[in-house]
Amino acid sequence: MGCPPGHFHEYKYTGIELPHNELAYTRIEFNKQTDLYIKTGYYYEFINKKENGLATVIKVNPKFNLKKERVVKEVRSSLFGKLSKIDSLPYTTRVYDTINSLLYNLTFEKRNESKTLKKIKNDTISIELANGKILRFIREANK
Repeated sequence: MGCPPGHFHEYKYTGIELPHNELAYTRIEFNKQTDLYIKTGYYYEFINKKENGLATVIKVNPKFNLKKERVVKEVRSSLFGKLSKIDSLPYTTRVYDTINSLLYNLTFEKRNESKTLKKIKNDTISIELANGKILRFIREANK
């Protein structure tokens, strides 16, 4: 066994999630064609580029056409601002299947993990969907 390449600290969904079998993802109904599987949190990677920041992964049904349908209007942290849509995330977020996935990231400049964990207490990541729904994920103070 080797050391993990980094840590991922999940934020918890504040609403009611649908039942599912995917670990580390929250399942939320988007529309009649697809549900969303969402994982969001703070990552700290100590291999490769040694990155850290906030990341959000939103997976949709493989048959749902992301090129034609808009899902997300904006992803924002209450403490750090807007997360940008990107094509790939650091290894630590553990996103292996990026087909029909939306990826958002906000990289921090040279931050210490333990200090950042204290700073993100009570942070909220809000995902504003194209259908008007707003999903909130919080970093609980006791974590």
